[in-house]
Amino acid sequence: MGDGLSEIDENQVTTYANAMLCRMWGRSKEEIIGSRVTQFLDEENQKILSRQLEKRRKGESSSYEIVWNTKDGQRLHTLMTPTPYFDDQGRFKGSFAVITDISRQKQEKELLEMRVKERTIALEYKTKSLEDMNTALRVLLKKREQDRKILEEQMSLNVRELVFPYLERLRRTLLDDIQNDCLDMMESTLNDIVSPFLKNLPLVFLHLTPSEIQVANLVKHGKTTKEMAQILNLSGKTIEFYRKRIRQKIGITNKQINLRTYLNTPH
Repeated sequence: MGDGLSEIDENQVTTYANAMLCRMWGRSKEEIIGSRVTQFLDEENQKILSRQLEKRRKGESSSYEIVWNTKDGQRLHTLMTPTPYFDDQGRFKGSFAVITDISRQKQEKELLEMRVKERTIALEYKTKSLEDMNTALRVLLKKREQDRKILEEQMSLNVRELVFPYLERLRRTLLDDIQNDCLDMMESTLNDIVSPFLKNLPLVFLHLTPSEIQVANLVKHGKTTKEMAQILNLSGKTIEFYRKRIRQKIGITNKQINLRTYLNTPH
């Protein structure tokens, strides 16, 4: 048979061993038969066998794994499939077992476990690296946000201190209505640039042409079509055309939505 076959009595003495078992253990029949089977086991596996024999005495016959010491000092992993037997009075007299060599399967399992462990370690390392990268990225983003705020504050300060004073000086000169409107638009636009509204401005004006952006900016500041026509030196029909194109591009055509309200609402 392809597996080992052994028989032991109630005192754990081997009474039978087939040729395959002899090859598996690297011992002759003379060395095996008549010997206590425990001498072919280390202390840990002797305990396993002892616990299993107690089960045999109770008539149990479940399979279990055990490791034998071969004659040349190797460790042989096996699967034991035992069957107990009893005399007419029901007294335990021994058991025989089919012994299957599972060393190869054990090696493959250990190799697989080792690979899983290596991959787990590698994954933990990659995870740690990603966490470190994410931490560094958060630090960089925080620094970038701080730099952006500083830049906005500096820009706001420069516009208010270096540009607005000249606008005030212009107001004190003799200007006609159109020039005053242009001056108002310059001041309102500069206020938008240095205010939080700037963050939402590109989202609304993203797909608009420069001329449409001019018209949208004037609408946002409440200028009428006539006033826009005077400021931009365009006809009223042209202004209305631009207004229609703006509504189309920002998706509010045929909707009961005021264009000025929409442009002044963050999106």
